[in-house]
Amino acid sequence: MSVSAKMFEKVYRSGYLDSEEEDFSFSDKILEKIEQPTFGAYFKSPVDVFETVIISDIHLGSKVSCTDLLLDFLGSVRFKRLIINGDVFDSINMRRLNRYHWKVLSRLRRLTDQQNHQQVIWIRGNHDGFSDLLTQLLGIDVYNEYYFNWMDKRVLVLHGDIFDDFTGKYSFLSDVADYFYRLSIYLDPVNMRFGRWLKRNSKTYIRNSTKVRERALAYAARKKADIIICGHTHHAEETEQDGRLYLNSGSWTDKLVHFIGLTEDEIHVVPFPYGQS
Repeated sequence: MSVSAKMFEKVYRSGYLDSEEEDFSFSDKILEKIEQPTFGAYFKSPVDVFETVIISDIHLGSKVSCTDLLLDFLGSVRFKRLIINGDVFDSINMRRLNRYHWKVLSRLRRLTDQQNHQQVIWIRGNHDGFSDLLTQLLGIDVYNEYYFNWMDKRVLVLHGDIFDDFTGKYSFLSDVADYFYRLSIYLDPVNMRFGRWLKRNSKTYIRNSTKVRERALAYAARKKADIIICGHTHHAEETEQDGRLYLNSGSWTDKLVHFIGLTEDEIHVVPFPYGQS
């Protein structure tokens, strides 16, 4: 067993993942915004409970992982099923997890308790290295891709890294670009103006997001899926093409976070906190 795996098992056995701490307090400004989210601006009627919510690219272990927002989200948005579409972790180095990152894992473990009547699905991402370990310790089902039926439509969910040949072919350049993006966020963690500017104006980033979308839609056609949902690009979007719907859930690393919500008859990419744009 690796050092990181031993560390995770030690924390798990200590009971920390079950602990409830009173000092996990977050921004009052954020809590005011999301205290009673209804999402009426995105759906035809206020949503009390989602049938399914999908998030991706949390990157626990990274200094820019928005765990405060994620804990608020998990505590304020009601749902029957949660699908985490890849990259729960930033790397396999579990020593990078701080107490808030462990708090997220603790919250996910409680969600899987049978008495909560909630299902948690985890789809492997290219950064995840402990999927087999977590499925045993946290009780989370892990898949490479996940299918389900909704509104007489076949929905396919996968991380999307298989459609990204740039990361695979030019891993060094990808790592360098990722370093500067993370550095920009670290230097301006509140507004992240420069980080957002880099993402919006990087031709490689824009081209890669487009390539993932186009290849995902082609893959959906081959798999006879009506809707395909990805993460990986960190670019939230909702696009319909040739009768098929492509959605991307964005990321939880730049304060402008999103999730995909499904009700009985609607599906949308929604910013969080409620009303953020």
